[in-house]
Amino acid sequence: MDPSQQQPGPERQPGDRTPEPGPGPGPGSGHGQASDRSGEPAAAEDPFARPGPFGRERTDRAAGPSEPSGNAEPAGPGQVQQPGPAEQPTQPGQPTQPGPQGQPAQPGPFAPFGQPYPAQSAQHPAYHPYQQFPGYPAPPAPPTTNGFSIASLVSGIVCCMPPLGMILGVVALRQIRRRGQRGKGMAITGIALSAVSTLLIALFFATGAASDFWKEVEEAADEAASYQTVGDLRKGDCYNLPGGGTSDGTEVSEIQVVDCAKPHEAEITGGFKITGFGKFPGESVLEPIAERRCDDIDTAYAMDAWAIPATMSGYYYIPTKESWSTGDRRVSCGYATEGGRKTSGSIRRDAGNLNTDQAGYLTAENKLLKAAYEEPEKDFPQAVAGHLAWAKVTSSAMGEASAALRGRTWPGVVAAAVEKRAGEIDKARAAWSKAATAKDEDTFWEHVFEAEAVLNVKTEKTIRQGLKLSTAEPVQDEERA
Repeated sequence: MDPSQQQPGPERQPGDRTPEPGPGPGPGSGHGQASDRSGEPAAAEDPFARPGPFGRERTDRAAGPSEPSGNAEPAGPGQVQQPGPAEQPTQPGQPTQPGPQGQPAQPGPFAPFGQPYPAQSAQHPAYHPYQQFPGYPAPPAPPTTNGFSIASLVSGIVCCMPPLGMILGVVALRQIRRRGQRGKGMAITGIALSAVSTLLIALFFATGAASDFWKEVEEAADEAASYQTVGDLRKGDCYNLPGGGTSDGTEVSEIQVVDCAKPHEAEITGGFKITGFGKFPGESVLEPIAERRCDDIDTAYAMDAWAIPATMSGYYYIPTKESWSTGDRRVSCGYATEGGRKTSGSIRRDAGNLNTDQAGYLTAENKLLKAAYEEPEKDFPQAVAGHLAWAKVTSSAMGEASAALRGRTWPGVVAAAVEKRAGEIDKARAAWSKAATAKDEDTFWEHVFEAEAVLNVKTEKTIRQGLKLSTAEPVQDEERA
């Protein structure tokens, strides 16, 4: 067939558009692929190209196969016209429009043999970040709580200054209304509570309940302050023990000091500190020391033995092992009742509240009492030497007592009675001297009973009455039992 003659094309259907003639295949071009106008193969997409607003930007100057040239010149004779924007080549595998020769282009994804691999004409769309919409305006700050409303509520609750709560509440309501703050409920509550408290306080004072209340408060405060530790006890303190009883052998740490004129259980006559020991020596060592020293302290404090109630006897507190470890070395001496029984009034009779005549007489008589306390605890057969020594000490004490009575001038109302008492003591002294040399138990007690018989209690009462001292005879140990 003559190449100049065209084959008849397919019959046109109604509505079909007449395809515009396209450029023929140029050298180096594949079927359905557009080529570069320079005739060189299309460069592959640069993987290092930086992204642009519409895809990746090429770093080389040559326009890619998919870039339409905006300043392309009309094709001359023998040149291929570049496709316009509306005539972009199709993707591989898609049918193309018939070429200018009237024959359809054969689709294929590969370039003919000997031709370079065609560059992809289509590019992936560039990534666009999400559009930043204008931000919402910051929300308004929540209303604050008025400080005066809180203060008003607190003042109304504690009831310390009721009018203050009402004042603070009124100020709070004004500020809340002006500033738009919170706390109106607290302010109103504070005003109400303060008003009630103010009314109650007014009634409290108007009815006289305030004086009764303060009296009870003072009594409670005095009672709380009256409790002290045993180590805090001082000479002249009268006290009670929680639970009752001071001579039951139990350890105590806290006592209640009371007025000696009121009922009490014990009275402190004085005390001293233990010396000469590093470690705790034990109760068996401390008790004899306390008993001996406290006898002298008790006698000096309560010189009138007849003024001591029959329910009271000598007593002392010694350090415990636990208190010793904390530095406690004090021994407290005194008189205490037994079984929690109470007594009233102080037993103190010393140089501070006695006149010279009273003190002189009691000093002489106490020499005899002190000697009487030296009696051995064991019976005569088990302590013969002890009994003979006791008789000798008593005889010496009676000589000292007689000399003391005769060594001073007494008031006329008691002078004769004092002289009589001195003579009785002299006779008793002679009997005790004989007892100190007794050869057997019967002889010993015979002389002791003789000495006791010559001492007339009536003579002593006469002297006491004249000197205004107690005339109530003391109860002997046998009678107490």
